[in-house]
This record gives sequence, C-alpha cells and structure tokens, in this order.
Amino acid sequence: MMRRYVGFIVSYPKIVIALVLAVTVALGASISRVQVLLDIDDQLPPDHPMVVIGKRLEQLFGGKYITVVGFYPKEGTVYTPEILGKVQRVTEAFEKWPGVKPGSVISLTSKRLKDIRTTEDSIEIKPLADEIPTNEAEIVALRERVERNRAITSLLVSDDGRATTIIADFEDFEKAGGAKEFYPKLESILEPERTSGLEIVSAGATSVVYWLLVYVRRVAVLFVVALAAIGYLLYRAFRTLQGMFIPLVTALMGVIWALGLMGLVQAPMDPWNAMTPILILAVGAGHSVQILKRYYEEFGRVRAEHPEFSPQEVNREATIEATTRMGSVMLAAGTIASLSFASLLAMGVPSIRSFGLCTAFGIAAALTVELTFIPAIRVLLRPPSASQALREKKREFFDPILEKLAQIVRLKKEGRLLWVSAAIVLTVSAGVFRLDTRNNMAAQFFEANGPMHGFRIADERTAGTRVLQVLVDGGKPDAIKDPEILKRMDALASYVKGLDLPVGKVASVVDVLKVMNRVIDDGNPKSEVLPEGDGAVAQFFFLYEMSGDLEDLRRVVDPSFQNAVITMYLKTDDHRVIKQLVASVDAKSKELFAGMPVTVSVGGGVTNMVALNETMVHGKVVNLLQISGLVLLITAIALRSIVGGFLVLLPLATAALVNLGLMGWTGISLTMGTAAISAMAVGIGADYAIYFIFRVREQLGRSPDLREATAYALTTSGKAIAYVATSVAGGYLCLTLSGFKTHVQLGVLVALTMVVCSGATVALLPAIILRIKPRFLTRKREKTTPPSPSAAG
Repeated sequence: MMRRYVGFIVSYPKIVIALVLAVTVALGASISRVQVLLDIDDQLPPDHPMVVIGKRLEQLFGGKYITVVGFYPKEGTVYTPEILGKVQRVTEAFEKWPGVKPGSVISLTSKRLKDIRTTEDSIEIKPLADEIPTNEAEIVALRERVERNRAITSLLVSDDGRATTIIADFEDFEKAGGAKEFYPKLESILEPERTSGLEIVSAGATSVVYWLLVYVRRVAVLFVVALAAIGYLLYRAFRTLQGMFIPLVTALMGVIWALGLMGLVQAPMDPWNAMTPILILAVGAGHSVQILKRYYEEFGRVRAEHPEFSPQEVNREATIEATTRMGSVMLAAGTIASLSFASLLAMGVPSIRSFGLCTAFGIAAALTVELTFIPAIRVLLRPPSASQALREKKREFFDPILEKLAQIVRLKKEGRLLWVSAAIVLTVSAGVFRLDTRNNMAAQFFEANGPMHGFRIADERTAGTRVLQVLVDGGKPDAIKDPEILKRMDALASYVKGLDLPVGKVASVVDVLKVMNRVIDDGNPKSEVLPEGDGAVAQFFFLYEMSGDLEDLRRVVDPSFQNAVITMYLKTDDHRVIKQLVASVDAKSKELFAGMPVTVSVGGGVTNMVALNETMVHGKVVNLLQISGLVLLITAIALRSIVGGFLVLLPLATAALVNLGLMGWTGISLTMGTAAISAMAVGIGADYAIYFIFRVREQLGRSPDLREATAYALTTSGKAIAYVATSVAGGYLCLTLSGFKTHVQLGVLVALTMVVCSGATVALLPAIILRIKPRFLTRKREKTTPPSPSAAG
C-alpha cells in the first residue's frame, strides 16, 4: 500500500507540490492572527480549589494585577520633602492611569490612607498627609501620625523608615497598556524621579508579564539562529545544498502549518508554546534526514544492481524505495510523537495544554509534508553526481564510535555495553529521589533577570510582596460586624504572626477597628484591641462612615459586610515555606471557626503555586503513564509484537530516568517548563528505536544473521540517528541564548535527553536485542526485491 502511494506521488510530482504549496500559503495567511498573550491565569490549573478561591477573592477585592513601587533611599529615611514629593507625584500618576481600579491606589500621600484621631466631641478620620511637609516640625508630625496608625501604615512604610511603597491595582490591565506597554509607561514615570541616592523599583505581576513578553519575542530571533544551526548540521550530513535545503524547506512548511493552525483556532503565543516553531523545525528536519539518508543509500544500491538504468530511472527508483521503506516507520514514529505531545492535555494547565495541542498538530503537519513534498521534489531534482554521492559518505566524528559499536557486536562483546550502561543509568537515575517540584519566580527567572530585583529588595526592606489570603464568608450581609467572627479573625492573625515563618504583615479590617478603639481611649496602647459590647462594632463602622469613607475599607471587606479577607504578606516565594504556611493556616482556620456560621477558605496569591505544584505532580504521573501506554500500543501494532513495544520503550525510559535523575542531582526543579521534557523526549526520541528496530528487521529479510543485521543497522540507521539527534540538540541549544531560565533549562535538558536517548538506542538496545533474540525479529521473512522502474510506475 505504501509503495502504491509513493508511486502515485512520483507520477504526479508537480500537482503534489502545487497542492502542498497551496495549503502552505493558505495556512501561512493565518499566521498574522497569532497573538502574544500573557495571562497569569493560563499558568494555573483552573479547577483547583485554591485557584477557585483565588478567583473569587479577585472578584471581591481585586489583586490580580497589583503593582508595588518601592522607594529605597541609600542613606537616611523616606521622611524628607524630596522623597515624599516623588511619592506624591507617582501616586497621582497612578490615580489618573486608565484601567486602574478606583480607590485601589494607596501610599503615604494618597487620600485613601487615613489618620484616625479624636477631637473634643468626636472621632476624626482624615488623610494622613494632606500636604507634603516642608520643614522638620511637619516631618516629625507626619512621622508621629504614621506611628499612631501603625497597624494600618506598616504595610506602606518600613519600621526603620528606610522604605516606602505605593500599591495600585488594575481592573482592566489591557486598557492600562497590557503586557507590552504598561511596564515601559511605568518606567517613563519612575525614571525622572530616580536619583543617585534613591532607588525606585517596581514589583508585581505587571512587571513579570512584561519580561515574559520580552523573552517570548526573543524566541523569534532564536528561531533564525536555530534555523542556521540546523542548516549547518544538515550540510554536514549531506555535503550538498540539495541535502541541506530539502529538509529545511520541509520543516519550515511544517512550522507554517502549525502557526497557521494557531492563528485559525486563535491559540495565543506564550512562553511555553513559543518554543513550538523550534521544536517542529528540529523534528521535521530530523525526519527528513532519515528519509534522505535512506535515499542516498538506495541510490547507490540501485545504481550498482541495475547498471542498465538511466540516472533518472535510478533517481526515481531510489526515491520510491527509500520512501516506501521509511514511510511505515515514519508513520509509526510520527504518530507516537504527535500523540505524545497531545498527551500533555492531561496536565490540567492551559499553557501546557496549548503547547501540547499545537505541537501535536505541527508534527502531524510536518509528517504529511515529508511524505508528500520530499518524494515529489526529490524525483524532479537532478540525481546526485558521483562526487556528491561520495561527499555524502564522508566520515563524521560519530562514525568511528558507531563502527566500534558494530565491531563489539560482531565480536560478541556486547555484554560490557549492557553492564556499563546499566551502571550509569542506575547511578544517575538515583537523583530522582532528590527531585523537587517548584513553580515560583526563581524557577522561571535568573537572579539577574528584570523582575527579580524588584521582588528581592521589597522582601528585604518592606513587609513583602507575596500574599496568602483567607476568605471569610459570613453567608449574609453584615455578618462581618459580628464581634465573635472578628475575634476569631484576630486570633488567626495572631497565630500567623507567632509562626516562625517570614511573614512581614497580616492585615484585615480588624486592624482599623483596633486603632479606632485605642484612639477613643485617649491613645492608650492597651486599648488597641477589638471593641466590646453589643453593637460596638457596628457603631465603629458607622463612625468611620460619618467622618471618613467606607470605600477606604474595600480592600479588606466588601460593601455588604458579608465577606472579609485576611491578607498575609510574605518575604519569600520559597514553595516549601508557602506550603507549610498554607497547611498551618488551613488547619488553624478550621479549628478557630468550627461551629461558626461562616465559610473560611485559604486561597489567592502564592497559594496558586501550591495548586500548580500539586497539579504538576499528579499530571506528570498521568502523563508518563499515558505516553508509555501509547508507545507500547502503537509500536506493538506496528511491529506485531508486544516485546517490540517494550524494546522501543527501553531507550525512552532510559532517557527519562537519566533526565529526571540529573535534574535531581543538579537541583533543577520540576516546573511548568521542565515538566514537558518527558513528552518531548518520547515524542522525538521514539524515532530512534523505531528506525533502528525496523532496520534490523529489514536487514534480516536479506540475511538471517541477527548479529550481522544489528551491526549493519548500527552503521546505517545508527548514522542517521546520530544526525537527527545532533540536529534536534543543536536546534534546542539555541534556547540557551534566550536569557529566560525556563528556556535555558529546556534547551540544555532536551539536548541532553536527545544525546542519552540516541546513545541508549545504539549502545543499550543492540545488547538487549542480541541477548533476548526476540522472535518477531528472527522469525523467517521473505526476501524483498524492489520492482523495476516500469513496474513501480
């Protein structure tokens, strides 16, 4: 059936090429619709309970795109007219910013930050700083007001006065400029305010998405670098321009098809599927190398066996024979690769799902192009000359290695390969037990990367920028005015403050009530507790509304007083600390609010990391089982042997164990980026074992000697495998130039995985085959003889 298909392709090559080009142009027209979108929610498992709570907290109190701008003088404090003037100007700029959430901008100079005090006959709530102080007396007075309201102001001013922050939230981030324009616009506001003695740095989701966008755009440049690197490796493989351009053009058309589909289905480009073009380019070029290497082999054989054929007849017959021989293998390998990436849909994270789906289609598209365009264009091109055929056979650095392995096989010394390989794999794979799951900023960015400094200095000098939240839902309006609920909220805050964890501050509506109670009692520090007595809490809120503005409290309690939030500010994003804090807060919340008519839930902020880690671990296990099952099923069907399926799994399992083991030994965590490597290893690396086993079986059809067939496969298919692995590794190593930690790690690990997988295929797999002598290989097979050109036609 494959031979009839190829015969049809080479009979109408111009029509086939025209159809392939037409589809390429049609899909290429949709590439312009591909957008780079960086939504934080796409990196989270949407159905996880903590993420669900986090979304509800965002709806009630905001917080998704909070921006924190810190002012850090190198000497002295922030209590100077110059620095406070800068804070005021930046605050006013935030308040006028399109898309900002009304009332969310808070700083020492904002109208939302209040000074609570008493007069002779009432309580007075006024802005903390109506005007910027101009002399020492006014500075002292401001500092006294800050200290008097310490429970409220500590979030904005450090205890030593050497740091102050502006906090702003955006309800329409795209209107505010989005990932592309927000950060540069913010920098244009901050830059004129910076001086040699004052550092002004921003932190928050807004800066993270901007830098992610920067690194995504770098991938476009790295694609060109990868194209050049793969092109060079292809030229080394064939030593002809034909041999270089055919795989490149084929792979590029696969990339265009994949990007065109993304445009049609409106799948956005993000930091994870931005790697799709490089991946498809590498895989497509690798498959093309396999079929073209076989073409040169068949060209020499047909020319030697049929000297009566004309060069065009030899070219046609070699094209048919090479495509026929490789077609079934490529279909099996391509199907495994495509389904392996599609299995990432089980990960439960939108970004990884999108990456898996787009890559699966891209590989299927590349396979379609390879089995149509390559035989069609190859039969139209001029046959390789004698000098070109000779150059193609020029030795490369891995030829001596493969010949040595073949010699070991012929001398029946493959046992040492088996034991040495097993020892190396066992030693390295022991690192799996040290593997850690981590999805925080340090897992994505290097310390020298753009967004890291803002978070680090804020952690050192302020209450922190990471938050963990507890949603208290009273179930009905005015429930939060219940003194008993407020007491338990206060008890939970006191419990968290007492933990030996880097919690910078715990904030809630309780803080405001405590300050009011102390002020009413003539500033007695012992009175900084919740008010007691029936209706006291409701009366305090009424007093606040009479003198101030209840909108000031919208960050901590909703307008109906049904929902309140307790926010804990952390000085770290260490997932172990976060996990410990989440567990402690969740357990204490259940204990404190047991029997109360309220619902208390932990979520929001850094709890998303806990949710992502849990999802990644579970999804990774499911993903590995799915991939293993797919490989076993497809290869067992293709080889008509369950043993054959396990043999194909052997190099893949080896590569996966070595990869995970090295990650454990080197301290590389399992993150969103590195979690996809197993699918990549199987999707790309399955080709190697399939090609090798098919070649051994094919050679046994000509000679019954399994040992000689294995040695022959090492020097033929093994060489093509080496070129493919080198091309894929070289293309992915270009990602190390990105500067984005996720891309750098991915480039190194995928390249390493390709080396290990190809090495296991040519070293470990032959030893296993010769030891077990599987019957599906050694059973008697009919010798195949290629038909004449006229019969093939």
